[in-house]
Amino acid sequence: MKENEMNMKVTVTPLQNQEGSLKANASVIFNDVFKVTGIRVGISKNGNIFVSMPDYKTGKLDDEGKDIYRDIAYPVTRNFRQQMYEEIVKEYEAVMEKEEA
Repeated sequence: MKENEMNMKVTVTPLQNQEGSLKANASVIFNDVFKVTGIRVGISKNGNIFVSMPDYKTGKLDDEGKDIYRDIAYPVTRNFRQQMYEEIVKEYEAVMEKEEA
């Protein structure tokens, strides 16, 4: 493994209630030493799969009166985000294919 190469182990668990836009929860273990949970996978209104990193409600409201959320963990670079999201979506699609079979 190259010095900057990240080993990711992705686990996706479909939600029991598939009626909303959120479809599954995911976790990622990085290099067998660090785990991030609370990642959400869903399908947008236009049919695209999206990945949402874990976040928390700050207790503050924006100018429109909507809750403000802050990320707990997130990819720092565009390249790593793309790599990680692709791995999560690939695992999501594999799990959902098995569910339908």
